[in-house]
Amino acid sequence: MNRSIPRTIFATLAILLIIPICAGNVHETTIYYLNDSVETGDTLELEQGYQLTIEDIRKNDAEISIFNGSEAILNTSISGDYTFDKEIAGINYDIIRISMNLNGGDPAPMVLEQYRDPDKPFDYPLIGEVSINIKKGEREPLKAGYELEATSIIDNNVVLTLYKGDDIVKQEKLSGSDKRFIHTTKVDGQRHTILIANLDRISNNDSVQLSELSQFKDPESADEGDDDDDDDGKWNTELVESPYFRYLLSIFVFACVFVMVLGIARRVHK
Repeated sequence: MNRSIPRTIFATLAILLIIPICAGNVHETTIYYLNDSVETGDTLELEQGYQLTIEDIRKNDAEISIFNGSEAILNTSISGDYTFDKEIAGINYDIIRISMNLNGGDPAPMVLEQYRDPDKPFDYPLIGEVSINIKKGEREPLKAGYELEATSIIDNNVVLTLYKGDDIVKQEKLSGSDKRFIHTTKVDGQRHTILIANLDRISNNDSVQLSELSQFKDPESADEGDDDDDDDGKWNTELVESPYFRYLLSIFVFACVFVMVLGIARRVHK
């Protein structure tokens, strides 16, 4: 009985310590999204200094290269879906996900999603992955003068309209499997994601529920408002999203569980 207690404690602690290893890859906020056709020779300027080049599109696969600044960090062939990841502080982060339809040859449809690399500098979102409910005909205020409206809801289809001031900058109908609303802008040849949101559900043709809504600073004009208030919020966000903070938090949780198991073991021993 006495020997089984330490063994139980050791086994419990060992299981808890390997949980992060078995949890699989994680990813941060989406900072770039593209759903378009690409062809051999195309180069995509992504965020945080990353660059993707389509070297060759063949019948059954495509050759791609990924650059970090001017340094080539990957050259590989993909046959459809591919994920480029990066290990940071013992955690594997998905950085770029690619899905290509290669059945039609060159050019080929491609969906690319880039997530924030926590190991590289990047302006934190004005709004970061929040869920909101928008009633039909009402504008939801966002940041930097933007507003989002569910203009029309008919037969489980919704028309979302994005305003900046009184100007409509994007209007799109979401239906069926197309449930992602994306607004991008192009500056100096580089496309930037400004707003991204997922359509979760439509409630009685009266309102829509959006999730993972993130808004980023418009590269054409810096956001000068609420600087003092944003500094504290930005610092808190940086701390929470830091991989080192998460690792220390995991250690703290494991220690608390270990103490709890040890206490139970002592009570059983008595």
